[in-house]
Amino acid sequence: MHIVKDKIKLPVVNFENKKVGDVVLPGAVFGVEPDVFSVQLAVKVYLANRRQATAKTRTISEVKGTGKKPWRQKGTGRARVGTHRSPLWRGGAVVFGPTGIQNYKLSMNKKQHFLALASVLTDKANENKITVIETEEYSSAKTKDFVKTLETLKLEGKTLFVIDNFDENFLRACRNIPTVSVDPSDNLSVYDVLNANNLVFTKSVIDDINSQIVEEGEVKEAK
Repeated sequence: MHIVKDKIKLPVVNFENKKVGDVVLPGAVFGVEPDVFSVQLAVKVYLANRRQATAKTRTISEVKGTGKKPWRQKGTGRARVGTHRSPLWRGGAVVFGPTGIQNYKLSMNKKQHFLALASVLTDKANENKITVIETEEYSSAKTKDFVKTLETLKLEGKTLFVIDNFDENFLRACRNIPTVSVDPSDNLSVYDVLNANNLVFTKSVIDDINSQIVEEGEVKEAK
């Protein structure tokens, strides 16, 4: 992983869009050289792991009907048939159909997944689509108030909030807005980031990322 920008400085704002401070985004997460293949693989793994094996067809033992032979084996001039439940007959069984127990699960290397996540976060940072708010604690639980807040923050289109604590008023106020989604910071997916037009992080999430990078030495390893 190649780091292009070491540090990215952004303002920290409150819900009234007033600046209350500054924060530094680590280059190991928000300033890397994007890897398209890793992003594509991460999306493929995410969608495959969400897939459920709900399709099911009946085998010859499950099709309703008698097991009696329709006509005798020879002498009728017709093709030999052993049962009405034959896959060759209308209403019969399905050959090699889905069984309902298929496993579509895929896995991905942790380092490659980190690179994919850093790649999409870097794209958002380069497009100036990242906003850092002071806290997720919201004073009102009304949806109309949160809609006004989005207008104040100038967040148009799909907006993803990445938080580390769940404030009840915040969740109640935004849950009925179809363009707003909320992800915990420890479960952020590449697909969700790609699907959003805007990313909103709380300052505590950025601080946690910075502290983890320092502790784990990700910057040195990436270089």
